[in-house]
Amino acid sequence: MHKLKLSIPAFIFLFTLLFVAACDKRKEIDSNKLLLISIDGFHPDYLNNYETPNLDRIVEQGVLADYMIPVFPTKTFPNHYSIVTGRYTENTGLIANNMYDSEMDSYYSLGNREAVQDARWYEGEPIWVTAEKQGVKSAPMFWPGSEAPIGGTHPTYWSPYDDYHPYSARVDSVIHWLTMEPEQAPGFMTLYFSKVDTYGHRYGPNSDSTAVAVKEVDEQIGYLLSELERVDKGETLNMIIVSDHGMAEVSEERVILLDQIIDLELVEMIDWNPVAMIQPNEGELDEIYESLKANEKNFSVYKKEDLPDRLHFKNHDRVPEFILIADLGYSITTSNRLEEYGVAGGAHGYDNLYPEMHSLFIAAGPSFKQGITTEGFQNIHLYELMTHLLDLEPAPNDGRLDSLIHILQK
Repeated sequence: MHKLKLSIPAFIFLFTLLFVAACDKRKEIDSNKLLLISIDGFHPDYLNNYETPNLDRIVEQGVLADYMIPVFPTKTFPNHYSIVTGRYTENTGLIANNMYDSEMDSYYSLGNREAVQDARWYEGEPIWVTAEKQGVKSAPMFWPGSEAPIGGTHPTYWSPYDDYHPYSARVDSVIHWLTMEPEQAPGFMTLYFSKVDTYGHRYGPNSDSTAVAVKEVDEQIGYLLSELERVDKGETLNMIIVSDHGMAEVSEERVILLDQIIDLELVEMIDWNPVAMIQPNEGELDEIYESLKANEKNFSVYKKEDLPDRLHFKNHDRVPEFILIADLGYSITTSNRLEEYGVAGGAHGYDNLYPEMHSLFIAAGPSFKQGITTEGFQNIHLYELMTHLLDLEPAPNDGRLDSLIHILQK
């Protein structure tokens, strides 16, 4: 048997080819990674109204939408989950931050860890499950739904929500994931920042305090960008930055006192404000509806079956008999609750047609066009976009890739 002999120049040439091929392959692996960032409660107008130099840098290098239209109700958990499943609320089962399921005879709320980690509450397939089923590891840090084994599948990397976990440490986790060995590294990751929403509620969307919160989160985006450059990932990562909803000013002068309209002993209140979900006691349906309809001022009342089709909300068993939707800027409460708690500075949850409820979309990376602005779109289309970026076969959903294909490089 003859041994293959290579001259030194030929060996160097072959080594160079292999090295370049390896580098190209590594770049291909990196460019297929996707980081989804949520800045809770960030209205797109904040980009113009407040100091956001680091977000502005990303906008200049990528794509900015005029706005995104959230699903109804414009609440945190329903929208975060619709973003990652591509489904309307009536097709996810996550109809509100607080809800009741009659079959399980159980209540769901954000603070109920047992419920939050119970996969029975979540319908549809979130992108991290799609990824894991197709061999792509995921790390959806603090994303609603990520604590539950949906479809029997947990993300590779996840942890229970911790609002006190420092933002810089969250960024450090992303950098750690990006620099792991390829066999262990996740292809899909998330970051979540809540402070803009917290301050928007507490002080209102137009307050100096909200401006400070926006600045602090933008600084964390700047830290992320500098760390990406440090580890040489700045040009090879696809990044999508979104919010779940906007924020509207509210005040104690604009309230709907529900106890002055109906006898609250005759109903069960599933959720309160600004979308009240009411289940009347047996035999009280007609009386309660007549009272609500007779006092329909600064809100709209619907029987479940009469809800507008455009809301994509009514076709789920968890939706109770009556839905009250407050007009923008109004709060649904009671005399006692108003006296005890007052009204916060900002609120969301209203009809998703209100511009104040619109949300943020920014995207940048090797797969996206640079320096363009696109018209507004519904957030349910993001799942199809993200599965396309990760080269995954999407699960059944309500979105369409052709709604966003124009923002991608050919």
